[in-house]
Amino acid sequence: MHLTKDEEKMLSGGYGEAYRRAMEILVKMGEYNGAKRMVPVSWADLTTFSGIGGGHGDSPDNDMYNYIQDFDDLCIQENVKLKCPITLADAGSPERNEKMAKLGAMLIPSAGASSPHDIFPLPLFGQYVTPGATNINTYCNSMLGARGNNEGPIGVHMAALTGKTPEYGYLLDENRLAKTLVDVGDDVPLNNYIDWAVLGFYISKTLSTHYWDVPIITGINPVGVSSDDVISFCASMNNPGSITLFLIEGLSPEGRTKEQALAGAKPKETIVVGKKEIQSIYDTYPPTGNKPEIVTLRYPLSLQRLFDVAAMVEGKKVHKDVSFSVDLTLTAKIVAEKLGLKKVLEDAGVFVAERQGQVMRNGKLMDPWTDARRLGMKTMVTDSLKDCNAICQQEIDMVLLPSLEQIVKTALTGKVEV
Repeated sequence: MHLTKDEEKMLSGGYGEAYRRAMEILVKMGEYNGAKRMVPVSWADLTTFSGIGGGHGDSPDNDMYNYIQDFDDLCIQENVKLKCPITLADAGSPERNEKMAKLGAMLIPSAGASSPHDIFPLPLFGQYVTPGATNINTYCNSMLGARGNNEGPIGVHMAALTGKTPEYGYLLDENRLAKTLVDVGDDVPLNNYIDWAVLGFYISKTLSTHYWDVPIITGINPVGVSSDDVISFCASMNNPGSITLFLIEGLSPEGRTKEQALAGAKPKETIVVGKKEIQSIYDTYPPTGNKPEIVTLRYPLSLQRLFDVAAMVEGKKVHKDVSFSVDLTLTAKIVAEKLGLKKVLEDAGVFVAERQGQVMRNGKLMDPWTDARRLGMKTMVTDSLKDCNAICQQEIDMVLLPSLEQIVKTALTGKVEV
């Protein structure tokens, strides 16, 4: 790799041990991926790796977590600052807040959800970025036109400190062009955020063996599409596959037209998605006849869905045999507290989670991704395909229902009715 004099000084220890270690890791990453140089990072996101929420290598009993904590301590000891101009870190304990402030990070409130709903400020078109959560990275690449790879916790931290990241993958112009055409038929129902998640899941699953072939998605009417829909779509595009960049014709800044997205080339593959393909995903996670034990609204409730769910449960009670939990976006949390909607939910027996994926069962907190089978869970109803894809590996019956109304009704009646 070609390094500037400043980067060489970092690598040789001229700015201290912390910068040396960081640049050494970044150079190794770059050499492994065939990068020719480093590029300046405008925006980095440390919110996924705080130890506050758990998951994503973000647990105090995880070696990666402990490595990052030790590295941050070294940075404090050497009194170094993060060189990335905007580095976000979620506020937690006073000790963590003090450490992040000393490093020069921008503290933002933690909503416990690795979702673009709760991240501000977001990066701008063309900037090089190192997001923490895959959902956020997919959104930044696809809908904002910022450029980032899935670097993982170590890569994100080292980029935040040095202000540099190796130029490879989706940071290069040629890798941001569409290679695959996905044509969405007129018969595909896109009535709500769950339908959008199902569409993303089908595309991601279909392209999972060559997810780097950027899809240009046509047939979507841009009128009426909300950011909530697209964020749900992003969450499924990187699970079960790992699609970090997609283009929606007329919505993505690098895909205003199909011709722009493909740069005049013919697609390597054309995938047609119709109602039948969408239904095949719902049929993968159907009602089995078992009574639901856990019902979750895992996709964080935005303001409108908060009002909708509160209206559906007000004056009612969740079925005695069901544990019903919801996640809220940061804005929804604030409004729920201020307007008394959190009390409406809790009076009905709804558990309002402090972080994404949290479930209360038999009076105890649990994470179904790790605890479902061990705790004897058999059936779970959800709006999340990420939950379906992950938890079904534990031989749990996962049921995906196509609307908010049906999910809430299931929680109230204790029966799955479609």
